[in-house]
Amino acid sequence: MTREHGAQPESGFRFLHAHHGRPLPELPLDHVDEAICDATHVREPHSHATLELLYVLSGRMIRTAGGKRTVIGPGDFFINPPREAHGAAADPADPPHLFAIGVDPVALAAPVFARDVDLAAAQASALVEIDPPFERRAIHGGQGAEVIYRRLLAELDRIEAADPRRRALGVAQVQALIVELFVFAARCSLAEPAVAVSAHAPERDVLRRLIGWLEGRLADPPSLAEMAARAGLSTAHFTVVFRREMGVTPLEYLTQRRIDAAGRALLEPGATITRVAHALGFSTSQYFSLVFRKVKGCTPRDWRLRGGR
Repeated sequence: MTREHGAQPESGFRFLHAHHGRPLPELPLDHVDEAICDATHVREPHSHATLELLYVLSGRMIRTAGGKRTVIGPGDFFINPPREAHGAAADPADPPHLFAIGVDPVALAAPVFARDVDLAAAQASALVEIDPPFERRAIHGGQGAEVIYRRLLAELDRIEAADPRRRALGVAQVQALIVELFVFAARCSLAEPAVAVSAHAPERDVLRRLIGWLEGRLADPPSLAEMAARAGLSTAHFTVVFRREMGVTPLEYLTQRRIDAAGRALLEPGATITRVAHALGFSTSQYFSLVFRKVKGCTPRDWRLRGGR
């Protein structure tokens, strides 16, 4: 159920969802992707024309850049400056699931709809916060960033090509999400000393493990009570912790992941709406269509006819 746009898979590296090769010419965006490495993955030194902000959802990897080796794990961002050679290797004992975006943050620092000067200045400041020279490459405490990356990928899927007004709104939404991601990373960078001694650290570890478990339960979605029990927390406390760390409720997160998987499955040859609905644990295709439309803004049939846009 892989969705790729101009992406070439590498050995030991599998894209789950990718938009490559300047997917939106209106913005200085080079790529956005979600990928899984296997234990053998090694990436030879390479570079990008834009800054790359990488985020690790689970697992660990070794990044080599600027003559240094850095091990990054769950919740970590890693920054690669433009045109700097960098390499990577998966931890064979715990291969990573990661996200990446390549963008020129300085060129993006003038928001499309920011007519308020103070707002524009604040957004630009957050973008420049993690622009070169990057004294610290790794930023910790980014749990929950995958929600923003996935929203970006979903928005790129649905960009309207034919209607100029709809396209302009789509471009503005993508730009706003990129700004949101960089603001989030900048705030993590500024707060990092506090994260190291945070009382929430054990709960974040529990959630990281839970998120990995949920990825294997998309076709058999657990109840809120089952998720809470898996995390070892009461249902009420689990809901509070999950929303604090992820920005959405547990059931909202699970629904989004199931519909994201459904969106990719619908584009596979021979897929039917009923088959996809049942494969992802929906009792009827009618209910599946209602949920799909609420999340994606269109019916499954329209989604497929538009090629996932």
